Amino acid sequence: MILKFANLGILAAALFLIAGCEKTDPLIQGKLTNDGQALQVSEKGDIQVEFVQDGTGQSYLASVKPDGSYELTVPPGDYKVAIQQLDPYPNVDKLKGKFSQKKTPIKKKLEGGETFDIELSEYAK
Repeated sequence: MILKFANLGILAAALFLIAGCEKTDPLIQGKLTNDGQALQVSEKGDIQVEFVQDGTGQSYLASVKPDGSYELTVPPGDYKVAIQQLDPYPNVDKLKGKFSQKKTPIKKKLEGGETFDIELSEYAK
């Protein structure tokens, strides 16, 4: 009987160690600018950057700070990057849907733990 409890203790300790070593998705960070300037919205607005993973359609969303910076955790993979400048939120996209999930020309392969700065003027047509 004591042997069974000892084995359960060892099993519990092993499971605890495995759970503690669980891999987390890497942090992606960067700045969103247009002509070198951070996008601006009123106090009723929000700027969002959304990474949509190719194949799965899984999306990862972050609000952009007033200085243009953003950060979020995503698994490595190929992504299209959608951006909305909503002001007032959520009704009016000041970018007129040009960088929506369906229309965005921005694509990025993420390996993990990197910086990805987005300059919208580079994608203007």
